[in-house]
Amino acid sequence: MTPIRYPPIMCIGMLASGTATSSNCHDLPHRMASPAEPMSAPRKFRLVGFFLAFAISALPTFAHAQVATIDSAKIRDFVTTSMDADAVPGLAVVVVTRDGAAYAEGFGNTGNGGEAITPETPFVLGSMSKSVTALAVMQLVEAGQIDLDAPVRIYLPEFAMASADAARITVRQLLAHTSGIPGKAARADGDEPTLSDHVAALRHVELERMPGSAHEYASPNYQLLGRIVEVVSGESFGAYVARHIFTPLGMRSSYVDRDLAISAGLADGNQMMFGVAIARQLAAEPGRLPTAALMSSANDLGRFMRAQLRGGELDGARVASVASVGAIHHPLVQGEAFGYAMGWRVSDIAGTRAVHHGGMLPNYRGKMVMLPEPGIGIVVLTNVSSVIGSPTSHRIADGVAAIVSGQDPEPAPRLSLRWMLLGVAIGMVLITALQVRGLVRAIRAPRSLGVAAREVGFAVALVVGLPLLVGFGWTEMWRQAPDLTLWMAMAAALGVATGMLRLRGSGPGGADAAEN
Repeated sequence: MTPIRYPPIMCIGMLASGTATSSNCHDLPHRMASPAEPMSAPRKFRLVGFFLAFAISALPTFAHAQVATIDSAKIRDFVTTSMDADAVPGLAVVVVTRDGAAYAEGFGNTGNGGEAITPETPFVLGSMSKSVTALAVMQLVEAGQIDLDAPVRIYLPEFAMASADAARITVRQLLAHTSGIPGKAARADGDEPTLSDHVAALRHVELERMPGSAHEYASPNYQLLGRIVEVVSGESFGAYVARHIFTPLGMRSSYVDRDLAISAGLADGNQMMFGVAIARQLAAEPGRLPTAALMSSANDLGRFMRAQLRGGELDGARVASVASVGAIHHPLVQGEAFGYAMGWRVSDIAGTRAVHHGGMLPNYRGKMVMLPEPGIGIVVLTNVSSVIGSPTSHRIADGVAAIVSGQDPEPAPRLSLRWMLLGVAIGMVLITALQVRGLVRAIRAPRSLGVAAREVGFAVALVVGLPLLVGFGWTEMWRQAPDLTLWMAMAAALGVATGMLRLRGSGPGGADAAEN
């Protein structure tokens, strides 16, 4: 493997701690003597002074950056206003600095009169799980057990796809979502499929593009990474993460088993149905832990981010080297509005460079944001989701990032999610009412091929066209948006029934009579 090379300021601490060798570092200052050239005492003192001054100048990067005063009242007001506008039942928010928690608060409850949300309440993380997976992979890279530029098949000989070029996919490409695997690739079916099952499900999937050619966000990449962690470490992915990440970082409200999370007060997930948050428990997905199914609290994710902001160390426990953390946060590819690193996106938020990632499930949403320059991390977790509208959690996280940066949050959307969803619900009711009226009229209406074709065509568009447009089958649509799916099925049935009645015709006027 070609060694990663780092600038001198990184190498000083890394060489001293044994986390890097000279092959990883650029040439150090020319005043350093070669091994064959004895160094005089004065030169030694000058060199030590040079390194000391150099290191001190870099300390703000990792330890003692000036942090803006946290305006707790402003954050609280912003959060409660946003929650009310979007009808969010429960939310937890935490702001941390490198040295500790600066603000932590829970709002609302788990839904339908459930327990109050606190910063220790576990939530399902969705795609925020990917940042944990990336750290696990880099731990094994540090241990010399994984080569980022090695083909995936070196570790998973059974990995195969319908495209022969899949043999070229590397570990680094999986981390950056540049493997060419499509985002809508099939998952394994059955009762609680394993990571191995999900890998096998890719066997009949075609690559969307050549490996390494472009970024396409696709969760199967991190399924493969999770399976690599299992094979290389000899542990299940969940056991590895719990032992090597959660435990050393003191993340005591983080879980890889949903039953344990539930016993510890896991927030009930909710879905927006006809504009109202309704509690909905979906099946556990232990086979998707690396990409979407880890569980953690806002406080624990604050500790996770503090370790990242501190170069891989927290409270004396080191989970990664400074070099590995730098690599995890360094963009590998440029997307439309962000760079993608390893389980993190990189872009500007509130005018400041931010390392961030969100998570969106059918019944949970959240986002983590790190501002490396001031050394601040923000996490927002919510227990509700909707396929319509922008994620409340993401807007709140970005807004809190603005507040801690001394700015005002972006203005809220003119049409709040609450009113948007209510408008959609009213629209569905009106369409259904019109369809029912048309059905009643069709009982006595004359035969009309044109009207019949229109009604049946509408039904076909709903049943076939809309799923193709959004890229979801009916099973996934029911999982993501049961209210919309139920309405679509009802509307399609009314359309077919009306069309059949108009095709038969029973009223006066003869065949193909024009409709009044």
